[in-house]
Amino acid sequence: MATLRDLLGTLLPSAALAAPLADGAADREVGWVRVLRARVPALDALEPGDIVIAPGPVVATAARTAEDAAALLDAIAGRAAALLVTGPAGGSSVLDVAAADRGVPVVRLPAADAATLERTVIGWLVNRRAAVAEQAAALEQRLERLAIAGADLPELVAALGTFLGRAIVLEGRRGDALAVHAPADVPAAAAAASRFLAGGRDVALRVPLPLVPADPLRRPDRGRAGEPPPRGSLVVLGDAPVGELERAAADRAAALLALGLVRDAAVHRARDVARRAEALPPDGPPWVVLVARQAGRADTASLEQREAFRAELRLLAPSRRLVLRGDAQSLEFRIVVVADAADPQGLAISARVAAFLRGTVALSRPFAEPTGRPVAEAEARATLEAAERYGAAPSVVRADRLPAYRLLGSLRHVPDGTDLARDLLEPILRGRPALVSARLATLRAILDRPGLAEAAAALGVHRNTIAYRVRRIEALGGWDLRDPELRLALGVAVRIVQREQGLGEGASA
Repeated sequence: MATLRDLLGTLLPSAALAAPLADGAADREVGWVRVLRARVPALDALEPGDIVIAPGPVVATAARTAEDAAALLDAIAGRAAALLVTGPAGGSSVLDVAAADRGVPVVRLPAADAATLERTVIGWLVNRRAAVAEQAAALEQRLERLAIAGADLPELVAALGTFLGRAIVLEGRRGDALAVHAPADVPAAAAAASRFLAGGRDVALRVPLPLVPADPLRRPDRGRAGEPPPRGSLVVLGDAPVGELERAAADRAAALLALGLVRDAAVHRARDVARRAEALPPDGPPWVVLVARQAGRADTASLEQREAFRAELRLLAPSRRLVLRGDAQSLEFRIVVVADAADPQGLAISARVAAFLRGTVALSRPFAEPTGRPVAEAEARATLEAAERYGAAPSVVRADRLPAYRLLGSLRHVPDGTDLARDLLEPILRGRPALVSARLATLRAILDRPGLAEAAAALGVHRNTIAYRVRRIEALGGWDLRDPELRLALGVAVRIVQREQGLGEGASA
């Protein structure tokens, strides 16, 4: 026999509960469907396990006062499995209070039509598999309409997440998060998305995207077993088990999202070619230029693999906001992005690009005239070169701080600079190499950031872990890291030693 849990999980995943279900309520058996009428008696008959569908206008009339709501719920309590309220409903608060007092689950579907919902639930009770397939097909049609209307990938992912009432992630072929959506009305969804982005946890379902060649006449790269590599994955997050509807919906949505990836990549390439001379995203000005190295991809990857990587890089922002210059044979990545009011310096998108490339990205100063692009590109490239000489640079280096990077890069030429740095840090340089690296990374994170929370986020560890490490470092060195003079000296010393050991600021055990 079907239960209320089955109904909500497979047919109404985006429904909102007026209050948490009481113990055992989710396991109540569902027998049939009744509709609340605007007359007396409002229900012709009610059997144990029936689902009562209450149209919003009827609820507004029947539960206008607390006494009316109590009378209505008294007629339902102990028999109905749940009360499904559709459309805008008046008397919400008094109805919820009366339902909670009597243990009647109240489920709200503001966008639903009572007659349509009645047919859908009856169809589910009669033929569950067919009803689930019908719901998945309806989702697929909605996604198709959005795609035809020009919706981008984040919008398609948001539509899927809203339909399922769960956090959804679209991954690229390397596992990078290309789009993330957590429904605002589902508190657990935001938490699940945060945990996933922090460490890849809370994956309830991962569906590989089917490979859709951008050019049917071009052979795709092959993996070791001779199969084409996956284009990416659609990931459903959360602790709750995955139901039939979620599996069916994810399978159907995966194909559309794969087509969306191909479409967006083709649009990006076409616009890049059309504006090759002065490639500037149309949503600007102002713009900024990002420059990063290929990091060995030009030697180890095939031309097709490098083009596929560039295609995913383009998808970090819509084509009207990001243009990737050059081609797959370029020795560096040159990107022009819009710096708007929400991100006036371009720091947020630069951090996303750096995380995607897993390397250092140089960021130019904003410019407003198209003729300013060559100058911005040159200063970003100079900043990247200075950061490379500097060594232990952050993930995003900024052109407006170029003198600082050059100054820090010259520290290793200070007479006895390396020896003095090692002497200062000697108390924390004892022990296993991995332990020493973790101490240096922790010290660098603490000195470079305003507080423990920011340092913990930079290293990807818990705040309490950072606090413990700091206490240990202070005990080993006999230091007080609140001393400004000592912080300055330690900040210089840790950079020199990290550069000597080939470590970046994020190195840890």
